[in-house]
Parts: sequence; C-alpha cells; structure tokens
Amino acid sequence: MADTLLGGIVINEVLADPNGANNFDTDASGTANHTDEFVEIYNSSAAAIDISGLQLWDAGAGNWFTFPPGTILQPGAQAMVITGVQAGGSLPTSGNPDDLFFDAGRAAPLINNGGDNVVLYDPANDEYVQATFNGDALDDPPNDYSGFSATATQVGSGEDFGNDIDGFSIQRDGNDNFINDQTPTPGTTNVCFTQNTKLATPTGAVQIERLRAGDLLLTKDHGPQAIKWIWAKRQTAPAIQANPALRAVHISAGALGNGMPTRDIKLSRHHRILVSSKIAKRMYDQTEVLVAAKDLLDIAGITLAPAPKTGAIVYYHLLMENHEILFANGAPAESLYLGNETIKAIEPAAKAELELIFGAKWHDFISCRQTPARQIARGKKAHKLAQRHQKNRKYLLQEIVLN
Repeated sequence: MADTLLGGIVINEVLADPNGANNFDTDASGTANHTDEFVEIYNSSAAAIDISGLQLWDAGAGNWFTFPPGTILQPGAQAMVITGVQAGGSLPTSGNPDDLFFDAGRAAPLINNGGDNVVLYDPANDEYVQATFNGDALDDPPNDYSGFSATATQVGSGEDFGNDIDGFSIQRDGNDNFINDQTPTPGTTNVCFTQNTKLATPTGAVQIERLRAGDLLLTKDHGPQAIKWIWAKRQTAPAIQANPALRAVHISAGALGNGMPTRDIKLSRHHRILVSSKIAKRMYDQTEVLVAAKDLLDIAGITLAPAPKTGAIVYYHLLMENHEILFANGAPAESLYLGNETIKAIEPAAKAELELIFGAKWHDFISCRQTPARQIARGKKAHKLAQRHQKNRKYLLQEIVLN
C-alpha cells in the first residue's frame, strides 16, 4: 500500500534527471534543462482534498515548495511541481481539467541525480511521507533537515522508487509498483496502453514508447526489421467517454494460449491479432489469419476496457517496410497496415511527415499498398471464428510456432 497523507495524497512520479537519450523538456522551452525536473503528487481517494500548505522538502534545499492557500486536488487528479520554468517555457497544459501545475521558481536543480529523498510534509497534522530512489538511504527529516518539525511523524515506512534512467521518470502504476523507463507524464495518468506493452527486439523486449524509427523489431516472417515510422495518437478520457469506438480491448495474460500474452495487453479495437489454429484452417483454408481485437470479445479473458475516468490512452502504431507480424508482450500482433481505413484516419500533418520519410508524395506512396502479412478475417465470419474457439475451448494460438 502507498504511504498517504490526508487520506489519499501520494507521491506519484519523479523526474530526477531530464537529460538523457530522451531529453525531456517539461516546460517546452526548447531545451531540456536540469530545472525541468519535477515531482508529482496524486489524489488516490474518491473525494476532493485540500492540499493547501503541504510542503516539499529536500535535505540540501530545505522547504523548496509550499502549495498555496485554496489548493484543492480533485479525486484522481495530479499536482505537478517543476523545479523552475525556463525563459521561453511555460507550465504543462496537457493534463486533465482537474490537474494542477506549479513552478517552484528555482534557477538551480535540487533533486540529486545520483540518489535522493523526496519528502512531502503536512504541517497541519505534523506528518510526512517520503520516497527514495537510486539506492539513497531513507533520511530522518526531523533530525536531519534544518527547520523541519522535530515532532513530525512519518506515515508508512518510506517508499523505494527504485533506480531512474536519465531522461525518463519513475512512475507509480495502478498497483503501486514503480516503473522507471517511462516517458515523463506530467499531469497525465501513468497507466495506459503503451506503458504496459513491450515489443520483441533482437536484444530483448523494449517498451514501445522508447522505440524510435530505425530500431529493429523481431518479426515472425522476416527476422529483425527496421521501424520506418511511429505514429502516436493520444485520446483523452473525455474523448473516450464521448466516443465508445475509442475504447481499448484488454487481453489478459494467457488468454490467447501458449502462455500468451505473457502479461496483460491493451490494443485499439481494430488492431489485429494473429490466430493460428485448426479451426482457422477449417474456416479459411489458412492455419493463420489476422483478426481485429474487437472481433475476439467472445473469448474468455478478452474484454472491452472501460473508458478511463481521468488521464488518456496513447495508441502507438509502428509502420514497417512490409506488413509484419510483431510480438507484443509475447503475442503475435500486426504492424501498421496501410489499408483504406487507416489511410483515412491519418491526419494531414502525419501524412506530410510520411512524405518526408519516404521521399515521395503521399498519393504516390499509398498507391503501392502493402500486401497483408496474412489473410484478414472480417465481419460475421471473424466473430464466428472466435465463438467456435470459445465453444470448443480451443486456444487462438493453438498451432503457433514462434520463429
């Protein structure tokens, strides 16, 4: 269980070192600087909480930020404090309507990259919670920190956030685990589609948001192949609530068979999964076919995920030279297939980017359509395929052989 103040306030995310391969520019000033570091707290309760007067403390800097009077944090909302907004920068605006953003106004960094404590103190109740990272030992603020209350009581035993990776933040997930290789998400709910999906590469599984064009992915048919283009589309909670078609499909670990996926995975409704079985062979004269996730909802362990109340879902699509079968959380799933519906959905700015990447006008590029990696199962027949697997208790990946 998380250490909490005021019945629900927890330390949620820490960006200790903005500079790395990711170079995260929190204030969008154009430069990832040491003052782009931030601490985010979260209201994990079901009621609004007045966080006025809560203080952030550091061993070297003392009380470095105090939440101003009248600061109410709504249930499920985040409050982020950046060390200092640089010239030309501003506080993030990508959060939800109830998220709060604050500038500590410091010109110098205060979170030690090599390891530090983050302490959140409630002077009204004389209580504090603290978190450490990069192996730093727990401090004793009442005795170690100049000016800290000598009578303060620690809530919980202190939380170890683990080790950070430069340019990435350490984030709490929905199960109070800490993930250290995530693109920072100031003011955005941490758990979403991409942050729990790993793609197989020649050197091991890699979080999808850490992949870049040119990186190699393992494919079922052609071995390691380079990513040509990555397309990310962020859908906010209000947008998903207003449009059920944006909801994700949740596939539980092992639901496909053969132990796949190895961990839960969420996909967009039209993202296709490889089905390999005798039932597919009888229905399509092909042992392997591709089926959209939305057509597999009759399978135990595959459900339509509820619309999130807060935050967002980020859908990532990976375009390869050919339409490929990739491995996401161990399960075979398609790369981006440039069929008619996909092409219609790509925004003009993304199409312009593709023109630059492929060195051809958009209409010239799409005139040479990719050949599907497998036959695509559609409509009522695809539903029937899933129903027959469920009725006969046969796995969707009964026949799969991984290359």
